[in-house]
Amino acid sequence: MRGLAAVLVVAALVGGCVTARPQPSVDVTGRWAGVWLGSGAGLIPREEDTTLDLVQAGATGTGRLIMDAALAAHSVPDVARDSGLTGMRVLFDVSGNRVRLWHELGGDYFEAELVVLGDRMIGHALGADPPVRFDLTRQKPRVAAAPVAAPTAVEAPRVPAPTPPIVMAPAPPAETAPPPPTEAAPPRREAPPPAEFSATTGVRTINFDFDRAEIRPGDAAILDANADWLRVNPDRLVLIEGHCDERGTAEYNLALGARRALAAKSYLLARGIAETRLTITSYGLERPLCRDHAESCWARNRRAEFLIK
Repeated sequence: MRGLAAVLVVAALVGGCVTARPQPSVDVTGRWAGVWLGSGAGLIPREEDTTLDLVQAGATGTGRLIMDAALAAHSVPDVARDSGLTGMRVLFDVSGNRVRLWHELGGDYFEAELVVLGDRMIGHALGADPPVRFDLTRQKPRVAAAPVAAPTAVEAPRVPAPTPPIVMAPAPPAETAPPPPTEAAPPRREAPPPAEFSATTGVRTINFDFDRAEIRPGDAAILDANADWLRVNPDRLVLIEGHCDERGTAEYNLALGARRALAAKSYLLARGIAETRLTITSYGLERPLCRDHAESCWARNRRAEFLIK
């Protein structure tokens, strides 16, 4: 009996040390819409639309997050920037009124913590630098209007037909001048072929870290100088080429080169250069500056070049 009592005491002590996880106090199923707040190219503050569709089952669920205009926002994790208008699939769990949200492939890609306050949900992305915050509101489902029953037909009392009035012929309308012809919108100008562009000493190449497309502080200064040159030469068009080193597949590097060219373009747009002057392309790993299998060579090949027409 003493042995059994000791076992029961130990079991009670051990059980008392286990803290039960709070059960969900909210159901977040539905659409949430609002804004994400972060930083774009050159640390320019951004406030853009975002939507979050969630389906909750118990304490867990699945959903889709769409962050508009995130491609040029360097504080947004890459996977969220690249998902575009299709959004990224997410998983989540709910503890009390707190929601933990992560990319379906794992929290290393994207993770966020949010708090539900009635019909409002606020929170932030984990590991984002500069910070990325969310401010969302639950969207009310649309309720279809009930059909209106047709009124019951009631026979109207018969009344004698009135004497038809004398109708006067209408006066001819006053002559009006025809509206002036509208000027047709000018056709959209297609970008010139790459063969029409060439290098110039007025603009300089920028480089990137391995497997990254963010503008580094030193390269931001180069882009500022490039923007100054383009403002002084407003008739010049620019072709921005994105390049990569030899590591990785050709398909991956082609996409990475496009992201690097787009990052440089977004920076110039933020400095007031008209988008109609800027064209981007990617060569991936196809056009290296050097072919040594060393970091000193790879660092030169990770670049965005600026050609002028």
